[in-house]
Amino acid sequence: MRIKLNMMKKNFYLLIPLLVILPACSTIISNFLYPRSSITYIYQSPKYSQYNLSKIAIAPMMNDDTTEVGTLYSTNHFINALEKKYKKLKFFIPDTKNTGDPDSLVFWIAQSIEEKKHLDLNDFYATDLGDAIRKGNADAVFIGVVDLVDYKNGAAYNSRAREFSKTTLTSCYFTYYLISLKDGRVLFKISALGEEGFYVYSGDDVYPELDYAISNGMDQIIEKLPF
Repeated sequence: MRIKLNMMKKNFYLLIPLLVILPACSTIISNFLYPRSSITYIYQSPKYSQYNLSKIAIAPMMNDDTTEVGTLYSTNHFINALEKKYKKLKFFIPDTKNTGDPDSLVFWIAQSIEEKKHLDLNDFYATDLGDAIRKGNADAVFIGVVDLVDYKNGAAYNSRAREFSKTTLTSCYFTYYLISLKDGRVLFKISALGEEGFYVYSGDDVYPELDYAISNGMDQIIEKLPF
């Protein structure tokens, strides 16, 4: 049985000791875990204001298809949040059914951006993903890539059970680039940490799906975009 730690977050801040002894099972726990999400880096091009954006494509997030609830979970979470907050802009996810392995393609694109400091549009449009985005007549594209994933075990106070419970935590550092499809310029880059945790009551350790952690980080990103 598992329950998300986020459901209990209002009670956790009351207990911050480094070492606690659980009388019920005489177990010493020194590794407290609780999900946190934050922004770790932001860059905005000094020429951002020179670009008129009205329609933005969202490439599938690398390593997105991992949950038990369906494909593109975090990417869909991202577009839903964008549409809710930035109603004057249009967003769309390109059709990736015929793009082969989108994870490898997105990673290659992000790696190319870091090396060249811009997106080579000729190379990009030569890919199936780039061609699908070009057909959507977008002004820019969001490209997201996972930088680091970590899984941890520990404990947190469970207000429902009124005791410290075993927990698992999924942490994900990831980066999103906003790229102009006019000239390939990196208009905006933002990196974030997203985390999700479960209380584990019985059975083997079960870690939260990666997409849940990414989605929590995306909620932080939404508030920092330059639109």
